[in-house]
Amino acid sequence: MKFIITILLFALLTISFSSASEDSFQCGRYACLPGHSCICDNGVYRCVYVCEEVTIVQTITDSWVDSEKKPSVKVNVDVINHTHRTIKDIVIATDAHLNSGQIWGAHLNGFLLDFPDYVSIAPGQIHSFGYINRGTSAAHLWVQHVFISA
Repeated sequence: MKFIITILLFALLTISFSSASEDSFQCGRYACLPGHSCICDNGVYRCVYVCEEVTIVQTITDSWVDSEKKPSVKVNVDVINHTHRTIKDIVIATDAHLNSGQIWGAHLNGFLLDFPDYVSIAPGQIHSFGYINRGTSAAHLWVQHVFISA
């Protein structure tokens, strides 16, 4: 009987690993789907589709066309903490091909933006950063991970 239960549990575990999306990412013991945010609130992890804890506001502050007739925009980004506690770390995802040499106030790692270690966002406060994007619009940004302190 124990052997059958072990085989069954192993089969279920194998199915769950094989059906997980390659685009999903780890959130504590969960795997969040693409476009979802991982919230770590005092050690408790959860995946949400709409991240009400943080708002990202993008403002295009300048635009131009280079010598190759390609447009670019300069974008200022405000990240607003709507919680009653301090955000210790936040990771913002994008699907745009940003240039790490054209970002200030944040670090780019592939398609993920992270703030320097010394940055934390107090309740109700804003952290700003900026970037230059090719094209005529701001990049699509969303919160991938938020770590909120106690």
